[in-house]
Amino acid sequence: MFTPAVLGQIFVDGLGLSAIYVLIALGFTLLFGIMRVVNFAHGAFAMLGGYTLYYFYGGFGLPYLVAAPLAALVVACVGLIFERVVYRFFYQRMFQSMIGLLGLDMAIMYMAVIVWNAQERSVPPSTDALLQLGALVVPEQKLVIAAIAAVALLAFYLFTHYSRYGLAMRAAAQDVAIAEAQGVNSTAIYRLAFFIAIFMAALAGGFYAQTYALSPFVGEPQLMIAFVVVILGGMGSIPGVALGSLLLGLANSFLGTFYGSAASIFVSFGAVIVLLVFRPWGLLGTKEA
Repeated sequence: MFTPAVLGQIFVDGLGLSAIYVLIALGFTLLFGIMRVVNFAHGAFAMLGGYTLYYFYGGFGLPYLVAAPLAALVVACVGLIFERVVYRFFYQRMFQSMIGLLGLDMAIMYMAVIVWNAQERSVPPSTDALLQLGALVVPEQKLVIAAIAAVALLAFYLFTHYSRYGLAMRAAAQDVAIAEAQGVNSTAIYRLAFFIAIFMAALAGGFYAQTYALSPFVGEPQLMIAFVVVILGGMGSIPGVALGSLLLGLANSFLGTFYGSAASIFVSFGAVIVLLVFRPWGLLGTKEA
């Protein structure tokens, strides 16, 4: 059963899942790292990204490489309305944000039920072609998703390390008071970070809907993925998100193949419990004084 071909296929599938997971979790940890907001409505925006891609690509027939980022952009722009009327009141208020944004998550989810009903939909893949690599069979759809995710992550890295606004975001994440004393407009930086976080969540939501299925409730497993990844890697740690996504994607691929989805979920949350007991700051997180 554990043949090189099977293990290789599991590895490839795990990398495909990791590409989606890292986009889901990166926005979640970005909001926490900069604004100290635990965004329990993160999955709801991912779900909206799935529906927007469903209409742009499956309904309107836009080219996939246009529809995927455009759908995420539209959701991120709509998200700015929520930033203005809801999120702004929870910045730097971690515990209050948990309750308030959990309520927002439920409101968006059941509004989606009213608008679209609870019926599952299918987002068509960008391609049905298969790529044969020796004994491995790789759907080209997964390669497209991985490529778009890689471009998004590279753009995020370059932005945060080499642009003026990206450096301001990193400064605000370290100490917002000192950043403001140096002339950083924290309100504008918060809005920009929120836009980027929702963009990545919506982009990942479209990919997730293509990989599984689309319904108003599809945001809940994505929220759980983001939560598990950031706990594994460390809240607020960008490298931790990458590591946690890779570990979770490979583990889910392996366990789901051999032992089923129930075992995969059990092990994932079991690992979170163990980590919170022995290393609550995560694998690459920083221990608070």
